[in-house]
Parts: sequence; structure tokens; C-alpha cells
Amino acid sequence: MQLQNRIAHISVFTAATVSLFVIESLIPRPVPGIRLGLANIFILLVLLNYGYKEALLVGILKSVIGSIVIGRLFTPSFLLSISGTIVSVTIMGIAVRYGRGLSLMGISILGAESHTITQVLIISVLFLGKASLSFLLPPFVLLSLITGSITGISAYWLYTKLERKVEIA
Repeated sequence: MQLQNRIAHISVFTAATVSLFVIESLIPRPVPGIRLGLANIFILLVLLNYGYKEALLVGILKSVIGSIVIGRLFTPSFLLSISGTIVSVTIMGIAVRYGRGLSLMGISILGAESHTITQVLIISVLFLGKASLSFLLPPFVLLSLITGSITGISAYWLYTKLERKVEIA
């Protein structure tokens, strides 16, 4: 694939990721700190079609540009977003590379779980000074299982649709 096409495709995925991040920030959350993570659909697609570095770039741009748009750059929520994104994209990248036979939903769940665990650890250690929020891990991990499944199923559905329409890789 030509470099210009590659850059254009990754730019479109980045715009879609940022858009979903911003839209999702406007949706009221029944559980504070938990969101569906629909923007990760496009990060998964970039990871599958272009690789880890590109997916990490899209994830970081999602957190930075999205936080600028919603007015949360350099706030605690930005720190949680970018750290969770870096860890989850890294875990998903390892899963794609070494997790032979792991489904897209499984990869998505790993990303959601690692994102949640990272955020709870950062809040506990940096903001509270101790692991006082560890009691939140079980319900948050369960919720991440659900949200990661939804994201993984959505990514799989979109992946099969895009695969037929466009030569992505």
C-alpha cells in the first residue's frame, strides 16, 4: 500500500476514534468511571490492519485530541485515559502477535480489562496514596468483561464489512 493511502486510512480511523470518544463522553454513565469504550473499535481495526505502532498512535491521539475537544487535557481524567490506553493497546498488541487462536472479542476483553485495572491502580496509588480502591476491582473487571465483549463484537462486525469493501492492508 502506498504511504499516502496508509496515512489517509490511519487518519480516517483516528478521526472516527476521536469522534466516538467525544460522543461517548456526552452519554451519562450509570457507573462512574465506566464507559463502553466504543472508540476502541477503531483502535482494534488499526491494530489488526496496520500494527501496534499505528494503533498506539491512534490511541494516544484519541486521548489527547479528544481531551482537548471536551476540555479535559492535563486533568486527572486525561491521565487515566492516556495511561489506560497505552497499557491496553500494548496488551492487545501482544495478544495479536502471540495469542494464536484468540478471537477479536478476546483481544478486546483483554484491552478493556487492562485499561480498567490500570485506571484503578493509578487512582489508588497516585491520588489516594494506597491501594484503597482494590475492592472496586471485582465489579469493574466484570463490567469490563461486558464492555470489552460489546466492543469486540462490534469491531468484528465492522472488520468483516470493511474487509469486503476496501483493501485495508
